[in-house]
Amino acid sequence: MTREEAYDILLSLIKNENLIRHHLACEAAMKALYRRLNPNAVSQDEEKWGIVGLLHDADYELSKNHPSRHTLILEEKIGGKIPADIMYAIKSHNFQNNHVEPQTFMDWSIYCVDELTGLIVAAALVHPDKKLASLDVNFIMNRFNETSFAKGANRDQIKFCEEKLGIALDEFMQITLSAMQAIAPELGL
Repeated sequence: MTREEAYDILLSLIKNENLIRHHLACEAAMKALYRRLNPNAVSQDEEKWGIVGLLHDADYELSKNHPSRHTLILEEKIGGKIPADIMYAIKSHNFQNNHVEPQTFMDWSIYCVDELTGLIVAAALVHPDKKLASLDVNFIMNRFNETSFAKGANRDQIKFCEEKLGIALDEFMQITLSAMQAIAPELGL
């Protein structure tokens, strides 16, 4: 599957512009995490990780009222078009509801980064200029530690980066922030 094919699938299923931006943020972050975890590996695998980020919530508008069906609806609709390891990683980011346990670095990366991209967007939106370029890890960490801020961003899920990926929380935030800053115009931030 190419990135273009994945993007076409995303646009056929998601209409909300903010959700599309969320997918783009996760795509960029997943590619950056791939490079961090696999410094000598090949670029086609980096693309695969990006596709996981690009499609991980592609059935959200269809499954938002049925959390236990999230990712499973996507598999039913287009599963045959997606390589098995990509589909598994997509399903595993919802493992609390569908019981598909993350196993690989790719699986755990999407599980952790999904929540962090949302927290970073929320942090940008409360910053005076509402720009990703103005954020740093300290600002994000302060928001992370405010339990009343961006309540929907599961901090425990993000913190699995340390245990499952071997990446310290502050480094994980920096990798994700830098990836998002690199595509800030596409994210509208």
